Amino acid sequence: MAAKAVGWGMIGTRGWSDMILGPAVNAARGARLRAVLSSTAENAARYCASHGVARGYSDIDAFLADPAIDVVWIASPNHLHKAQAVAALKAGKHVLCEKPMAMSQAECRAMIRAARKADRLLTIGYNSRHHPRLRTLREQWQAGRFGTPVRMHGQFHYRYPHVPDDWWRLDDETSGCWVLGDVGTHFIDLLRWFNGEAKTVQAHLSNKAYGRSADTAFLSIGFANGALGTISASVAVTSGGGIELLGSEGHCRIEGGFVGLPGSITTVRRGGAPRTVPLAGHDTYKAQVESVSRAVARGAPLAVSADDGLANVRVIEKARGW
Repeated sequence: MAAKAVGWGMIGTRGWSDMILGPAVNAARGARLRAVLSSTAENAARYCASHGVARGYSDIDAFLADPAIDVVWIASPNHLHKAQAVAALKAGKHVLCEKPMAMSQAECRAMIRAARKADRLLTIGYNSRHHPRLRTLREQWQAGRFGTPVRMHGQFHYRYPHVPDDWWRLDDETSGCWVLGDVGTHFIDLLRWFNGEAKTVQAHLSNKAYGRSADTAFLSIGFANGALGTISASVAVTSGGGIELLGSEGHCRIEGGFVGLPGSITTVRRGGAPRTVPLAGHDTYKAQVESVSRAVARGAPLAVSADDGLANVRVIEKARGW
């Protein structure tokens, strides 16, 4: 007899939730998208029709009372994460909260306390951790395959084609710093995942393209393992992205690969010639749903802890200066 599918409820019906997250749940093994919460009944109904969801809500209390929901995926504006996560946890739901976890360390800690009190799982949406090639590369990096870790660089530059319709992204009070919460947070997580805790953080931020919350950032981070990390992130210019690992005995460059996009991997061992192989695309959002569903159904370990989310926001706070 097949195991019962884990029931998912989605908070948020626009943008990434509509294009990527809802389809990821529907495609995942062992998961079913049972309900959605939107700011209006009309938006909820539209989402239900598009994604085959049984129930749409515009009232959070009614949504959280739905017994078919085991896990709530919070894909709302950043400033709503803490209140919605705490409410979901108090209602006995497990929570996958989109990145960044919250607006401040204090909000993150409140979410962690609520999860512990409710004895529910709380994880954060750093889906790149679910890419099997990146997991292997991390193991090699930490095992000394490239020698002593010296430097790691992450870069992603994507220019929004127009001023975002999602107004909250443009205001610090609701985004917590646009470029860091949108793009930079992913690379903060990747560099932490490879190197351990960030000890020092320095940053330069710019809002020259849109004149509102910072749209371009450059971060320099000193890590627990002694390696240095740099991050170049922008939602104002276009030049692609990748990850570079530099060790004392070799280096590795990933072109593309961010959030499961296809690309290539070039490795160089000391004294050897470069070797480049294709990097296939991978649906890291679907893999994330399956991983969380296994944690809920069978007690499998989470790939991203709530403490990872807190540590990420700590770096963001240091970078933005408030």
